[in-house]
Order: sequence, then C-alpha cells, then structure tokens
Amino acid sequence: MANQELLGKRLNKETIDRLLNKGWIVERAKFIYKKKVNIVADVEIPIGEKPYHFVVKNFGWRNSQSRWFSPFMRSRARKSWDASWLLLKNGVKVPTPVTCYTERENGFIRKNFLLTERVDDYRLARKILRDFVVEEFFKDGVVRSIAEMVSKIHQLNYLHNDLTLGNFLVKNGNQDDVYLIDLNRMKRSRWMTTYRKMYDISKMNLCDCGLEKPHVNCRWIEFLNYYEPLNVKQNVKALRKAIRKNLMRHKVKALKKEFLGDESD
Repeated sequence: MANQELLGKRLNKETIDRLLNKGWIVERAKFIYKKKVNIVADVEIPIGEKPYHFVVKNFGWRNSQSRWFSPFMRSRARKSWDASWLLLKNGVKVPTPVTCYTERENGFIRKNFLLTERVDDYRLARKILRDFVVEEFFKDGVVRSIAEMVSKIHQLNYLHNDLTLGNFLVKNGNQDDVYLIDLNRMKRSRWMTTYRKMYDISKMNLCDCGLEKPHVNCRWIEFLNYYEPLNVKQNVKALRKAIRKNLMRHKVKALKKEFLGDESD
C-alpha cells in the first residue's frame, strides 16, 4: 500500500513527479551542487503563474540496511525539514524549507525530497577562510558567526554530525549573514558531553595545527573563544583528542574507499 506525506507548500502531481525523478533534475537543473547518492540542484518550479528558483535535495540510499529499517524512521527529507524549523525558531539561519515529500510503500521509504529557498550570492566559508586575498578581519567575523551558530545548536542539545566549512554559506559578502545547510544527520543528544560537542566541531578543519602546538592566529582557538569563552581550556583538550580521532577515521575511510569502492554522500 502506497502512502505519501507532503508538508509545506502544496505542489501539483506533475511537479512532485519531476522532483522525484533524478534524471529530470539533472537534465533541467540550472546548477547541480551535488550528484552522488543524493542530488542537490537549483531548479525552476512554477508557483501559481510564476516560475521560481528553489534548491531541491533528492535523497538516495547509502546502503540496504537503511532501506530495511526505513519503516521505523523518518525520511531524511523529513529529518531535514524538522531540523530546519527547529533552528530557524532558535535564531540559526538555514535556507527556509518550502516543501517536504516522502513516499512509502508498505511502510518502506521509496522516495523523498526536500525543497528549500535558494540562498543567492554566497561563498562557502571554506573558500573564504582559505583565500589569501580576503582580509583577516572578515575571516574573523565569519569564524565568530559560525561559532555562535554551533554554540546555539549545542545549547539545544543537538549535534549536527556533519559540520564542515563547506556546509556554511556566507551571503552577500556579509560576515554576519551565514547559513547552515545539510541538516539530515542532525540529532538530539541525551548525554551532551564536552567530547561529543568537540567531536562535532572537529570536522571543520579550521587550522592545520590540530591543536598539537600553540601558535599565533590559531583559528581553532579563535573559534573556541567565541563558542564558549568560559571553557576554552577544557574544550581545547577535548577538541585535540577529537581531531586525532577524526583524522584516523578519515584514513580508515580512504582505505575502505580504495579497496572496496565505498562511496558516500
């Protein structure tokens, strides 16, 4: 038995069918941001009599295990939808969700997508912080904005679980106008420890030092001073440990991909 869940802006059947069709998205997209397990693209959708540009994220499956457990889970589109509204209500900027659609058959998730407003005129925080032309005061402002956003998320007892600098969009060259994306892995943590928070942060690769040796202008230290100014010393110790573990995880993942052809998105 088929079952559909649609949240947000109502779309006609033709539009829904198109957004469920990865081939149509790839063919008609104005721009494709990601094309692996999931497809993320800029698409033109008619709302009323006018066409508007949105970003669609059409979710695929990383493994068969997730598919088999899907009757007991929210779809990743629904997880992203819920996380988006939670963060928006608590002052964390994310692209405004427009429509969330999940299609199930006998309880198993078949297809799902999330449609959001497009963030125009942005640069990835990663590119800004690695750009030698960008002035240091602007980079400092971006780090501050990111730290304050992450601090709010952790104060809500949530972990993003994919905090990379590529998931922060800096809009219109404004260091205070930063958006967080890729929210489908965000989860509530019942036991929010210092180490868990620091491991969540460790994937951002803010500085090559890994906090192994003190030096001037360390982006990690700068981040922690904005993130939780009263607990910098404690957080440095936990973050150093988390960075080491994350580096080891990347090495194992690279070996797995090399020998098994593993691909993730």
